[in-house]
Amino acid sequence: MIKDVLAVVDNGELAAPFLKAAAGLAEDKGAVLEVAVLTPAPMASPALAPFGGLYIPDVILMGDDAANLAAVKTALADAKCEHQVYGFHDDLAWLAGDVNRSRQVADIIIVAARETWNTPALHRRVLETLVRSSGTPLLILPADHPFKPIRRAILGWKPSPEATRALHALVTFAEPGAAIDVVTVGSTLDECQRERDSHAEVKRHLARHGFKAEGHWIVNDEKIEADVLTTYTQETEADILVIGGFSHSRIREVVFGSVTRDLVARTDVPVLIVG
Repeated sequence: MIKDVLAVVDNGELAAPFLKAAAGLAEDKGAVLEVAVLTPAPMASPALAPFGGLYIPDVILMGDDAANLAAVKTALADAKCEHQVYGFHDDLAWLAGDVNRSRQVADIIIVAARETWNTPALHRRVLETLVRSSGTPLLILPADHPFKPIRRAILGWKPSPEATRALHALVTFAEPGAAIDVVTVGSTLDECQRERDSHAEVKRHLARHGFKAEGHWIVNDEKIEADVLTTYTQETEADILVIGGFSHSRIREVVFGSVTRDLVARTDVPVLIVG
């Protein structure tokens, strides 16, 4: 059950459509929505992020923080769910840690696509910190994308504790009777089908929860796995792609790489990441 939703933004005006989507999710689940609003100190140059912050008196930062909070509250003025809004103002290098230390417990954390953020470096840092350290499923929601009930999902599968946790999160979030494709991507068919036994176990578990599960193996040695899974999600018109974080190096490769068709850069597919 989802009863505690945390959304993280750094600009109330840019994030207004995302905030409405987050409020819609909370309303649908009968949950409380908390919104963490991040206000970083001004930078000498965005190219220097996360370093190069300018010294600004705290009273000025507090004023910027208040204005940012006000914009979020305006965006949520018509929200029908219970919601709370609070802010953090700090150097960009520390803001993600501030959120993680202060708000560690939620059922799901939602972050919008990076184009809704003033500071892309902060967006990346928040994602990296929360996936690694929060212990909470993280949903990256495309800009202007309302949250849809999960009636069809893609589970990117390679046996690991993180992938198993992603499976459990999907069981919690998906609609009863949802169709779930368990997808393994490999460079050869033999590599893919080594996971045949684990596929059978996953499908059996999902079936016992009332889901319609199928296994799929995709052979591809030309594109990165994130690109293959995203394309498959689009082609099957699935509501969400779900993956496990695997490891720190894996997270950096799949989520925080610079490839334009990476899971984060491609903002047209909702992605649930479980570390």
